[in-house]
Order: sequence, then C-alpha cells, then structure tokens
Amino acid sequence: MLPWKEPGQIIYQDNFSDDTTGWEEVSNVYELKGYSTSGYMISINQPGSRTISTTGLSFSNTLTDVSVQKITGSKESQFGLICRYQDKFNYYAFVISADGYAGIVRTIDGRGELLGSDQLLRVEGINLDDGINTMTAACVDENLRLVVNDETILRAKDTTFINGDVGLFLETFEAGNSTVVFSDLIIVKP
Repeated sequence: MLPWKEPGQIIYQDNFSDDTTGWEEVSNVYELKGYSTSGYMISINQPGSRTISTTGLSFSNTLTDVSVQKITGSKESQFGLICRYQDKFNYYAFVISADGYAGIVRTIDGRGELLGSDQLLRVEGINLDDGINTMTAACVDENLRLVVNDETILRAKDTTFINGDVGLFLETFEAGNSTVVFSDLIIVKP
C-alpha cells in the first residue's frame, strides 16, 4: 500500500472544513450525514439503525485517528471508526458509547460479533455524555487495536478482511436517535 510513503507518514487527512472532499451527504427522515461548522455530522432519527460514511478509497494497513463528540440523543448509541470496509454488511468497527463502553466489532453479512472480548468493555477513560473523545483504530495485518484518549482499550486478531475502505460509524438501539460530530480525521501508514 502506497510504497512511496514511509511508516508514520500521513496517507489521508480531512478536517471536514472543505465540503467538496467527497464524504457522503444525506438528508432524509431517517438520517442526516454531511459537513457542519464543527466537522462531519452523522445523525440517525430512529431506533435500531446504523449508518456508515467512507472515504471512497481502499487501504490495507492503517492507523486512523479521529475526534468524536455525541451532540444529542441516547447515551446507548455507539459510534466510531471503520476499517477494511467491503460494503455496508462487511467491515471492522471500533466503537465507543457516551455511557462509557467500547469494543471492536467484526461485521460479516450484516451480523456483528465482538472481537477480543465477550461483551462491550466499561472504560473509565471515556469522556461521557457530550464529552469529546479521541479514537485510534489500528488495522495492521491481522492485528486490530482500539485506543481511546491515548489509552489502549482492546486488542484482537482477525484475518477475515485484509483491505478495504476507512470510514465513520453510528448505530442506535432501542433508546432512540443520536447525533455525533467527527473532526480531524488522520490516516497514517503504520
């Protein structure tokens, strides 16, 4: 992947201040995705839904950083980063929730399964409610790692997906709707 780039070099970045960088823009009764003054906003207006927005590129090994903040809605929604996205039914998700939980999820044919733990982990270092959190999703060969606010939360190994797109993720559950804003996305070659 990008052999002219050295490890540690930025291979993609977006602070979402330019609304022509190609991120999906959607506005309907179910969801809202688009550029805002604070970053890239994703909002889901119904319970039990998920949505993803991706770069439109393909990568194999990546270290992806982003800042994320839940603006409104349920604390139980989960949000974060996607790597090795094949399509909306097949990818790895690195998620946190505004009530302090985190996990790595492998989704195959639309069915999610936690990797590296039997359940979402309660994490003291997550800034709750509308606090801003920084996240890193490391996808390097078979090694997957979730870092939140500079603390490694979880590691897992999996070889289901070896390359794919990078993206942003939001999912709601029975408790209802949610809106999050992502800013300062940086993808680095490991």
